[in-house]
Amino acid sequence: MEREPERPVRARRLAGRLATGLRAAGFDVPDPPAAVVPVVIGEPDPAMALSARLLDAGVLVTAIRPPTVPNGTSRLRATVMATHTDAEIDRATAAFTAARP
Repeated sequence: MEREPERPVRARRLAGRLATGLRAAGFDVPDPPAAVVPVVIGEPDPAMALSARLLDAGVLVTAIRPPTVPNGTSRLRATVMATHTDAEIDRATAAFTAARP
């Protein structure tokens, strides 16, 4: 981080871009404080199914469900890296939209 302080700044910017795009698509996404974007789905089964559809589309997001999070707040955890491009973030947003039930 000392040698490349722009990397965490870029990762947070990209996380904000993803969150904004997902909210525009109708997903429940709080403002990410870091490079992890939580996408609240609600129940565990739909979260797991959406995670699987996204993986089939080439987007890796982990489903988080109880007991890790409270009942009714199962979510997908999208981790953004500074090495992602704007185009990759836009592709992930499109994949979420296409994979939505």
